[in-house]
Amino acid sequence: MFRRFDRFRVEGRSMMPTLRDGDWVVVDIRGHRSEPRPGEVIIAQDPRDPARLLFKRVNHVDLHKRAWLLGDNVDESTDSRVFGGVPCDAIVGKVLWRYWPPARFGRVG
Repeated sequence: MFRRFDRFRVEGRSMMPTLRDGDWVVVDIRGHRSEPRPGEVIIAQDPRDPARLLFKRVNHVDLHKRAWLLGDNVDESTDSRVFGGVPCDAIVGKVLWRYWPPARFGRVG
């Protein structure tokens, strides 16, 4: 049986202020089955190293089903401006909630 949700720890500063280094989030790992929508925060495999996961915001999806991803902190983000669009099937899931630290608990979006 497959799980619907999983949790991940954020590493890095590319999604500040939305997500900070050390935040823990809940991810809908089945949410990637539908086409991502602009503005959604997702986790995707890094096209340069598929074993590495990236937290990014969807900018748009092109006609070739490639998602163009941007970090909220553009000065600290390596994203589609560098590596181009990523195949939608490289998206692991949609970030739903931040649960740690408790003072920052809430929906991510």
